[in-house]
Amino acid sequence: MCPQTHVNSRPPTNTAQSQLNARRSTLAHAGTGDALRGSQSSPISSSAGDAAARGAALPGLRLRSAAVMIPHPAKEDRGGEDAYFIGDQGTAVGVADGVGGWAEVGVDPGLYSRELMGHAQVACNSVKAGPSAPAEILTLAHAATAARGSCTACILVIEGNELHAANLGDSGFMIVRGDELAFMSPQQQHDFNFPFQIGSPDSMSDFPSAAQRFSLKTYEGDVLVLATDGVFDNVYPDEAVSLVAAQRKRGATPGEAAAALAQFARQRAGDQTHLSPFAYGAQQRGYRFFGGKMDDITALVAYVCPGEGAEAADPPADTPVAQAKL
Repeated sequence: MCPQTHVNSRPPTNTAQSQLNARRSTLAHAGTGDALRGSQSSPISSSAGDAAARGAALPGLRLRSAAVMIPHPAKEDRGGEDAYFIGDQGTAVGVADGVGGWAEVGVDPGLYSRELMGHAQVACNSVKAGPSAPAEILTLAHAATAARGSCTACILVIEGNELHAANLGDSGFMIVRGDELAFMSPQQQHDFNFPFQIGSPDSMSDFPSAAQRFSLKTYEGDVLVLATDGVFDNVYPDEAVSLVAAQRKRGATPGEAAAALAQFARQRAGDQTHLSPFAYGAQQRGYRFFGGKMDDITALVAYVCPGEGAEAADPPADTPVAQAKL
């Protein structure tokens, strides 16, 4: 990730649409991994060394998860700068996006994000589930990471029928319920193309405590999407919701749904005739930019499933788009 924003609103056609679009801003959540390079796919270990579907049967809900990573074409030789982890018990996932500017001083931006996610996977096994769990995992992982660099990060933990999250920067998550968007995390930006980030002591980055925290009800059948800005800069929220919902309806696995979203984002990234979310946001701020934004792409999809001993709850009949207060 070169430091950059992602604006996930389509150009408004009227005031009501503009207000709806203004509430739409980020994606979502998690699992195993396939790394796609061009049209080829192969098993890949996450930054925490996990490449298999996760989700041991536990009380309450659990996550059946998968992830797909597509490196920027110029960064394929080193695996890109994104990273993710999937917890061993099907209750925790996360993504991180290394800040590309470190390459200018001879530092591989992917080293920090991968090490951070590796420590996060270890930490999620010792941190008690609860509203503060994602923030605690992020804090522990940050303290343990020795590599130089910085990154954005988003971590989710499911506890019973509640989803807890900590999001710092312009990675993020969303909850898809049926065909509707139930929640989208807001982005954190210091300025256009300058997201919040955590990093090594010499990075002058933000502290883990700056992460926004959320606790939300989730239900069996929900689809969680967690992604880096390589998705958000190129795919509008309504497109992501429609794509993921359609994949779930046709019986696709989380890995297949994640692959479809990642491949769609890559297609849009290379389309210089498309008014991408990034291009729209840049033009709103007076910059001349059109087309997609080529970047590393990581899309993680998790299906919310009942664990052993879980009592399924019915989702609300009417689910409006929700967004946490800043």
